[in-house]
Amino acid sequence: MDAFTRFTNQAQGRDRLFRATQYTCMLLRYLLEPKAGKEKVVMKLKKLESSVSTGRKYKIDLCL
Repeated sequence: MDAFTRFTNQAQGRDRLFRATQYTCMLLRYLLEPKAGKEKVVMKLKKLESSVSTGRKYKIDLCL
């Protein structure tokens, strides 16, 4: 747990974690979209992906 905390305290570590979350949402959405009855989950994944993407862009803008 200590290694995870040190990793996420670094800007590069946080970006990698957010990027992994964003791409995982994209993959899950891709896999779930064709399935009937999963519309609610797909919408939640889209919102989470969008939020993470915006957060990553906002953090990059702050660093520049």
